[in-house]
Amino acid sequence: MINKNKKTLSAPCPICQTESDRLVTEKNSWSYFRCSSCPLVFLYPQPSVPELATAYQDYLPESLDQIQAWFRSLEEVIQKSADLIEERVKPGRILDVGSGYGFFLQYMAERGWRGDGIEISQTGRNYCRDHFPGLRIESTPLPDPSIPDSSYDAVTLFYVIEHLTDPLMVLREALRLLKPGGCLLLRWPHTTPIVRLLGPLSRLLDLYHTPYHLFDFSKPFIEEQLTNIGFIDIKTIICGKTKPTSSLGRVSSLIFGWTGELLSRASQGRWLIPGVSKTTRAHKKW
Repeated sequence: MINKNKKTLSAPCPICQTESDRLVTEKNSWSYFRCSSCPLVFLYPQPSVPELATAYQDYLPESLDQIQAWFRSLEEVIQKSADLIEERVKPGRILDVGSGYGFFLQYMAERGWRGDGIEISQTGRNYCRDHFPGLRIESTPLPDPSIPDSSYDAVTLFYVIEHLTDPLMVLREALRLLKPGGCLLLRWPHTTPIVRLLGPLSRLLDLYHTPYHLFDFSKPFIEEQLTNIGFIDIKTIICGKTKPTSSLGRVSSLIFGWTGELLSRASQGRWLIPGVSKTTRAHKKW
């Protein structure tokens, strides 16, 4: 288990290096700070890449019951995300970063896409190999210079960007890998509003899944960074809801997810309920 022993009262933002003392929450020796310059929440201290790689070997459950529950939880998100991509891009070649068990890639293959995945968990790769032999799943994380420029029509990251030690580097790599006009799709949690609402209770719930979530993002931060990197036609909406295994989780997801998606559609993305997971779609210039 990853562990750090030193606490701190302030920390430098990993993105802009601004020193911040805006503590959001703590768990054991880990702290989450909100940057005083850019709208970013970050974990401090951050685990090393080798520490994270080791920890993620046990991140995905191995039992078939848990794996099927994982699929049911994301089934609606998978379907609606595919529709969102195909609004702008015809079926072609797709890369799913953090592909997990391969459910999304297999669904896209059934819709006529040729899918590749990146997954550092051996459990996820083994499941794909045994159940979806037509998929190609690699373990090398991005950036990967062995992949040629403009290789993909779409690149997706579902609940991945918050786990990355250098998310902006991976987004720049995604831009390189996309064909002109290609689509980037990000699904990311928006946890901090819930943490603030619950106050000290949030420490017991561990909503950031400490220390796996290295960052918590906001719509302004995501869209500003994508623009700076060179993406265009950036749109953030609420696109489907997950189905947690617990009864309370399912009820909460149904109420807030359905309401959030309805408001998002009605306002064309202008009204987004805080705390509900967001989906951002962006494109590479032609």
